[in-house]
Amino acid sequence: MSLGLEIQNIDREVDTEFSDVDKPGFSEVEPDIDEILEKAERQDCESLVVIGNGGSITSFRALYYAFIDEVEIDVHMVTTQEPDYLHRVASSTDSENTLVMPISKSGRTTSVLESLLYFIERDYPVFAVTSDNDGTLREVVDRNDYEWIEHKDVGGRFSGLTETALMPAAVCGIDVDEVRAGGEEIYDKFNQGPNPAWKLAQSLYSAEKEGYDQILTPFYTTRLFGFYPLTVQLMHETVCKEGEGQSVFGDLGPEYQHHTNQRLFGGERDIVPLFVKSNAHRHSKLEVPENLQDIDLRGRDLGELDGETFGSALESEYTGVKHALQDEERPFTVLSAESVDYRNVGRLMAFLQYLAVYSAELRGVDPYSQPDVEKSKEKGFQMRFK
Repeated sequence: MSLGLEIQNIDREVDTEFSDVDKPGFSEVEPDIDEILEKAERQDCESLVVIGNGGSITSFRALYYAFIDEVEIDVHMVTTQEPDYLHRVASSTDSENTLVMPISKSGRTTSVLESLLYFIERDYPVFAVTSDNDGTLREVVDRNDYEWIEHKDVGGRFSGLTETALMPAAVCGIDVDEVRAGGEEIYDKFNQGPNPAWKLAQSLYSAEKEGYDQILTPFYTTRLFGFYPLTVQLMHETVCKEGEGQSVFGDLGPEYQHHTNQRLFGGERDIVPLFVKSNAHRHSKLEVPENLQDIDLRGRDLGELDGETFGSALESEYTGVKHALQDEERPFTVLSAESVDYRNVGRLMAFLQYLAVYSAELRGVDPYSQPDVEKSKEKGFQMRFK
């Protein structure tokens, strides 16, 4: 599968059987890859401004970060109508060679429409991703004769392998056909029986029943760090209902070690780490100049680091935390990507989607609703008119 899973010091004792879990509907929704590629090829732009909230942008962010070194156009993600940020994006782009892409399934996400109006006023070309419905965004598209592509009938947080994320990714030059193929591999395998995502969901649920109601997600890979906001959204919006679910927080490793390890080891014992790492790094080596080699570093000579790869140095940081957890017999889990290529990133996207669904099913809550999100959206909308 090219994704590795390690679970330590957690007993997986749950009442739910895998056979009780329905196959997720999103796994059967197929994007029109040919249409995506054909429409993406027509967009001649040097910059792309993607406007969205939640599921309309978290999956695209994950794809973009994974392949950022391959993207040849400037990308700006707008998730706020903060005027200072909108001004900054407009000041750093040229309306003549910049494409603005608002994404909204309902077409009624007020903040997306407000940000879109900012760019419409400044004559930016627009290409929308929205449902074929009577939503406000669709009406804007029709009246201004903008190009658009249909947002399939999939909840935003589960739409990362459909037009929602694949359309802006294709404009960026990312091989969306391969990304989708990797995701489909997981859909096909995981629908057949118990699988690693089910195993991880069981483990995290068991940990929660033991009092570990916080999940720390250190990412020891910048290329996959774009999956952090998606992971938070998937787990919070899918699982945390009716008093159930764990809080998810995280940061890049090893940076988080310099502050949050104090909380992990010295604070209340309510955190179960989910390390996310990659075994695919550049093989750059450390070189210590001759005149610096005899300098002391924690009782060793600095020169002893000469020839070490940066990848192994990063691995050592992670391993140090892992061994400290093992010494205290603390629970933790590890999700490893053997490679960061198009297919494996698609696999990871699908894996996390299933992890969220299974986690909700184990707790007996509806994976596909978000009642409290909708409640706050409506209150926020009404506040604009007071």
